[in-house]
Amino acid sequence: MSEQRTTIIIVASLVLLVGLVLGWAFVAPAHNEAAASPIVVVSDAASIESSIQLAHLSIATSENFARQKIYVISAYLKNVSTKPLRMAEVKMVFSDYDGKPIHEYVQKILDSNQKPLSPGSEFRFEVRQENLPRNWNYHVPTTSITKVGY
Repeated sequence: MSEQRTTIIIVASLVLLVGLVLGWAFVAPAHNEAAASPIVVVSDAASIESSIQLAHLSIATSENFARQKIYVISAYLKNVSTKPLRMAEVKMVFSDYDGKPIHEYVQKILDSNQKPLSPGSEFRFEVRQENLPRNWNYHVPTTSITKVGY
């Protein structure tokens, strides 16, 4: 009786495994077709400004395990265009006490391997910075979107 039960368990496991592999094989290409289409990158400031909005920029301070200060800049990115947003890049300019730029940082905040941001949707992002220059004025950096991809 136990041999028959073992055989049933093995056969059921194999059928389940084959079903999962076949399901993954048929579902994955449909998802990858949308992601495989080429991204149209726009870097014109006027076009970006009319299709993307940045709101609620803020900065917070925390510490890592080595007790070093980490500055977390966060904001909301809103897609006000009619197309899904598939990629976005942000540029942050940190200034000194006289308002002169002393440090620039560019980072992708939305990448093509993430779920696209549909029209009208918002996305909260965070950028972490360590070891900023000592003469930084500790204000939220001047932040702008430099590239977007549809």
